[in-house]
Amino acid sequence: MQADMVSINKQFLQAFDQSIKPLLANFNINAPDIMISDLVLDSRDVAIHKAFIAIDGHILDGRDFIPQAVSLGAKVIVAQCDDIARHGHVEMREQSVIVHFYQLSEKLSELAGCFYQFPADSMSVIAVTGTNGKTSTVQLTSQLAHLMGERAASIGTLGTGMYSPTGNTQALQNSVNTTPDAISMQRLLAKFVDEGAFQVALEASSHALVQNRIKAVKTDIAIFTNLSRDHLDYHRSMTEYGLAKRLLLSQPELAYAIINVNDPEHKNWLVNIPKTTSVVLYGQNISASEMPVEYQYCVANNIRYNADGIALSIQSSWGECELRLLLLAEFNVANVLAAICSQLCLGKSLKQIAYIVQKLKPVAGRMELHSRQNHATIVVDYAHTPDALEKALLAAKQHCHGKLFCVFGCGGDRDAGKRSLMGEIAERLSDQVILTDDNVRSENPKDIIQDILEGCINPEKVSVEHDRKTAIKAAAKQASAGDIILVAGKGHENYQIIGNQTLVYDERQFVALFQEGKTV
Repeated sequence: MQADMVSINKQFLQAFDQSIKPLLANFNINAPDIMISDLVLDSRDVAIHKAFIAIDGHILDGRDFIPQAVSLGAKVIVAQCDDIARHGHVEMREQSVIVHFYQLSEKLSELAGCFYQFPADSMSVIAVTGTNGKTSTVQLTSQLAHLMGERAASIGTLGTGMYSPTGNTQALQNSVNTTPDAISMQRLLAKFVDEGAFQVALEASSHALVQNRIKAVKTDIAIFTNLSRDHLDYHRSMTEYGLAKRLLLSQPELAYAIINVNDPEHKNWLVNIPKTTSVVLYGQNISASEMPVEYQYCVANNIRYNADGIALSIQSSWGECELRLLLLAEFNVANVLAAICSQLCLGKSLKQIAYIVQKLKPVAGRMELHSRQNHATIVVDYAHTPDALEKALLAAKQHCHGKLFCVFGCGGDRDAGKRSLMGEIAERLSDQVILTDDNVRSENPKDIIQDILEGCINPEKVSVEHDRKTAIKAAAKQASAGDIILVAGKGHENYQIIGNQTLVYDERQFVALFQEGKTV
């Protein structure tokens, strides 16, 4: 069964060598005294001293891989059972001990937490959820913490690892999922503690929250960014999607909930706040006098956009200040506010933050600007939802003094309903649109383009070029100095999925070389 894997050295894992007897006693199971060195969800990673955890997952049922784990010599297999009467039942299969565990998928985060000694208890944990802005908020939070002298780690779309002073995302290790599985999550947190991390910021996806991947992770701060259409192929409705996000409020020992007051969904969050959790509201273009007196707040006003960044005024429960950001886009104001609030909640002073925040660097693939003298500016952004695309285009408009071009496509085997919405948004907010391929996966690229075109009513503004590199070059050929070309959808990704092939394609690198005038 496939799962997130992280590279962990043997010396680190030796610290967790233990018997399953006291480990499983925490769950009212009387197990044999057998030593194990790690827990694994993927049967291909099984070794004699690694316990194979066989759960009924959302895609694969790990119990189907028990014969493979037995053949690979697993001494211990912990298998999910559907009958509470079978909980704790122990049986032998060849040389393997199989322990049956009722509701294992729900308890897996706690089981892994017990094994890795609940590492979240040794540092501050900041969990970020929302449709858009999770990645940027996590990266900006970790970057801000680092600039303020703390060792910080991050877990999310860009990968996992300690924050790199160079801001080089290649220092982060890739993860299969935005939020790793329950075992990998606890293992990663333990690794960060071992490396001296004082705080970790992580993306809490709706899938991860529903699947209990961080259920037993002590969480000091929850951040809600926004809610808009996405993942309805999984959640089925916006109501269900919103409920999934609010599961973050159920995290153990949650001290603060930092909530975007500009998003209408914030009202649903406020009525579900636990009694022991303090609320901090953040937002922009809203008066401090409008903030409810029972909550702390941090708001931005007098926001000014220029060619090299943003200036703004801050009013908060911690005081007032002026900020300058070397970032583009209105939504980055929100992301920075959330990051600032997290550090304020952890005891940092607003005065110190105001001095440091001007050193923040853009997040890779998030409104990342590539300039070339006497040519159009190209902005690379990960926007792949209607809301994200609209925000990216509106942000580009704020900095654009000429025409605005948009190059984008939609992923295959994903929510098809958003395609026409994105087509309408791109056509309405851009002067010229070039539709191209994204990760088409198993779908016919022409069908995806046709779905996008359903939302377009001005064919003279829209053209099609399936090859992304050719599409970007075509936009650059049409554009002039002072124009902006937004290339949306890939962002930080360094691959493109066509059919069953994952091809090497780094859009950031391609655009950077193209803007340097090099042959690509």
